[in-house]
Amino acid sequence: MLAGAGLLVLATAAFLGYGRFRARHFLTELPKKLGADIRQETNAYTYSQSVKGRTVFTVHAAKTVQHSDGKYTLRDVGIVLYGQGSDQPNRVDRIYGNEFEYDPNAGVIRAMGEVHLDLQAPAAADAKGKMDYAEGKDLKNGREVGSGSADSGEKDERLIHVKTNGLVFMRQLGVAATDQDIEFEYGGLTGHARGAEYSSDSGVLVLESAVKVTGLEGGKPIVLTAAHAEMDRLNRKALLTQAKYVSVGGAVRQTTEAQHAVIYTRVDGSVERLEAQGAVTVTDGSGGRAVGDRADVVMNELGRPQSVRMFGGVKYVDDTPLRRAQGEAQEARGTFDGKGILEHVFLSGAVALHESENVAKQQTGNAKPLWSERQLNAGTVELSLAANDAGKPKLQDAKASGDARLNVIDPARPDAKGQGSTSSTITGDLLTAHFVKSAGTQHLSEVHGQGHTTLKRVNEAGAEDTSSGDSLDVKFKTGFESRAAAKETVAFAGAQGGQIATAVQQGNVVMTRRATSKPGEAPDAQRATAKRVVYDGDTEKTALSGGVELSDASGVLWADHATMERVTGDATVEGGVKASYLQSSQSEVVHVLAQRAELKKAADLTSFYGVAGKPARLWQGGSQVEAPVLEFTQKQRRLVAHGAAQGTSMAVHTVLVSSGSASSDRPAGPEAGVRSPGVVRVGSREMTYSDEKREADFTGGVLVESADGKMGGQRATAYLKPASAEKTGAKKDSPTTTAPASFMGGSVERVVVTGQIRMEQPGRSATGEQLVYTAADGLFVLTGSPGAPPKVVDEVKGTVTGMELRFHTGDESVVISNGANNAEGLKVHTETRVKR
Repeated sequence: MLAGAGLLVLATAAFLGYGRFRARHFLTELPKKLGADIRQETNAYTYSQSVKGRTVFTVHAAKTVQHSDGKYTLRDVGIVLYGQGSDQPNRVDRIYGNEFEYDPNAGVIRAMGEVHLDLQAPAAADAKGKMDYAEGKDLKNGREVGSGSADSGEKDERLIHVKTNGLVFMRQLGVAATDQDIEFEYGGLTGHARGAEYSSDSGVLVLESAVKVTGLEGGKPIVLTAAHAEMDRLNRKALLTQAKYVSVGGAVRQTTEAQHAVIYTRVDGSVERLEAQGAVTVTDGSGGRAVGDRADVVMNELGRPQSVRMFGGVKYVDDTPLRRAQGEAQEARGTFDGKGILEHVFLSGAVALHESENVAKQQTGNAKPLWSERQLNAGTVELSLAANDAGKPKLQDAKASGDARLNVIDPARPDAKGQGSTSSTITGDLLTAHFVKSAGTQHLSEVHGQGHTTLKRVNEAGAEDTSSGDSLDVKFKTGFESRAAAKETVAFAGAQGGQIATAVQQGNVVMTRRATSKPGEAPDAQRATAKRVVYDGDTEKTALSGGVELSDASGVLWADHATMERVTGDATVEGGVKASYLQSSQSEVVHVLAQRAELKKAADLTSFYGVAGKPARLWQGGSQVEAPVLEFTQKQRRLVAHGAAQGTSMAVHTVLVSSGSASSDRPAGPEAGVRSPGVVRVGSREMTYSDEKREADFTGGVLVESADGKMGGQRATAYLKPASAEKTGAKKDSPTTTAPASFMGGSVERVVVTGQIRMEQPGRSATGEQLVYTAADGLFVLTGSPGAPPKVVDEVKGTVTGMELRFHTGDESVVISNGANNAEGLKVHTETRVKR
């Protein structure tokens, strides 16, 4: 037993001696195997490897255990990886954990439990600091350590701290990877992911899946999620797949998402720029959403957006109970102020913006929505915005160019029966708009257009007014007006939707009006031109100036100024008024000259006014009428001429073509007592002409002059016959012998003068109660009454009286008759003048 015990002691001593030898031999050979310097402190080992005098990495283990398979177990391990190259000499990454397995043959270090990584840690001040890093001194706090101090300096916000399990570090490749869940912290943000890979050479950290980052940014909670992420610290960028960013401020939840995103950072780690592509979507948290194929965002030093660009087909949608908006463009660019509030937007490429607003505010619970609409189309659109009291951007100005078109539609008024909506459409090469705050929201205030501008308005009844010109300035009403609807009170903001307060258009303005018509009827179209047009929304009147021309299917009117009423279609024109009317294609044109005119649409009445010494004048062919006032009815083909005031005598002067002619043996001209043969001139206080009856009635005292003499009386009626076919150019074999009658066309067939007749011819005069003059044969038939028989006084033949006297022009004979009843009791009386 003693011998056995002694043998056991010798064997044990030999084993211990051999073990000590092996341990000393291992400690001697391990630096050679690692190619590194060794520093040992109380059973702790530190290994460093250098390339060309620069430390590549350092491994520290508090305890090392070698296994029979040549692998080592390292406990309380710290691995420090140093940046390589001139662009990252101070970059330090650290990996540390409780236990690692080291395979020197494969160059692989595997973490057996929880492991930590500090990426982009502050650099050590000296060699001792590098050793301290490897020993894990103050690794989690991210404090700079150096000679003589283990925790000097402040926390570095750029430090990325990662915690995971099952990490594998491949020394030859400088790559650390895990397929386990990881947690990380950066700049006050915390995150999670599934699986990761890190390369010490490139500085790229790959988060394989289920990436989620939470924290506070600008005082607001944020959440960032991605299906996959790569952080390239060498180039200071991060790549995200299926990324979504959510920012919550109060009840507002703003999101940004894309299939792919690239984030570029500054040297200090702050975000400098973001590139996204693939269904890029931005929501403002209040119903607004913008979608594009690609987007670029530039951030300022404070981490707020500085500019944004979305392109590849951009669409915008905003849907709230009181407002709906949508738009699209090929590209959208935005710039922000220093606080990150959007202040300018530029849209290009087939821009289309549509906005609807509920302008009815419910008072009783039964109010129905009333939607006003705005539609803008253009090649490019620029929007200027400013922050409101709540710090949100509000629209102030807009500029649209490239076939710009703005359409504003107001809903039908709640109290309107059978009336539709109204609309205004503005177009131009360039449109600029200004918005103001009203009732708590922004509303369109004014629009300025340049280059080929048009303004189209459609009223409640469907009548269209369209004008075009070089420039256009439109101001809109912005105040609410209260209106009552059936059994409910509604605040109706029709003006908010775009009712025009004033509109000024200049430069070769052309206006057209298309009134509503009955089914089967062609709409009544009117046209007007001027140099300047001003529309007043309160009175709904349009003022035209500078070479005004008004026209429709029946004629044209010219003037210096004009005022047109939108509702009634009535108009007032002033200054050098000229008018021309064409009754039919084969009739002569009716011309009018006046100083002022009033057009009454409903009554189809145009009144022309002259001035003192220059009456209004109407003529057609050889016929004409002059009077202070001419009232012309186009459809009824009726004319009324009178003085400017009652009691004006002989203010109307009418000239009618006569088919008769003076006798060949009588001189014409002043010697004959008439001014022009072949016409009948009538002076009266008032004249009414009906083209349907072909009659002209003269009242208030008349004076009729023709080549056959002068006739005066209280009243006269001229009967006209239409022009012959030969004079109108009709073919001789035409089935009709007369052409369509012209207004006041043709010639005088006969004239009937009544009331206190007095007639004068050269060398002869006559009196009576009625005188019938036939122009074709120059026959006068003079009649009277039993108490006042007609009388002819001849300077040569004497005086003749009777119930009826007939005589011809240039004929000294007088046919005396007692009429149809032989005028019982009345004798023919003749006084013959005898030569002495």
